[in-house]
Amino acid sequence: MSSITFNDECVHVVFLGLPNVPGIAAEIFGTLSSQSVSVSMVTQNTMRGGRSDLSFLISRDRLDDVIAICRELSERVGGQGVSFMTEIAAITVSLDPTGDSAGTLAKIFSVLASVKVNIEIINSTRESAICIVSKTHAHEGLDALNKAFA
Repeated sequence: MSSITFNDECVHVVFLGLPNVPGIAAEIFGTLSSQSVSVSMVTQNTMRGGRSDLSFLISRDRLDDVIAICRELSERVGGQGVSFMTEIAAITVSLDPTGDSAGTLAKIFSVLASVKVNIEIINSTRESAICIVSKTHAHEGLDALNKAFA
């Protein structure tokens, strides 16, 4: 059986349209670290025009502190803005690193689809799959996954 965890106390932060040059991520995370802000699930997507989006999760209890910091950082590094998705939950399913990870991922996605839970963001490693979903339907997805992997 896979272990499944649930976190609905997270916020998805997205730096939009950052210059795609070395040092931007270091400046962002260095500043957040200096303010004792923990992050997880870091993702960067390079887009056309030499810009990229950088996203990560933070704990909801740090949101008020982080909003001003991130807005100032985005402006300082030449970003096009920052957004904060607060109505989300993270469902994490542990994976067997020696097993059929593609098959397990297919099962996770099929189970969530069967209960009409749309995945906003997916992040996976050999050890786990993290699905960011709307908080509104997160418990249905969690219940369905627990039944499917019981």
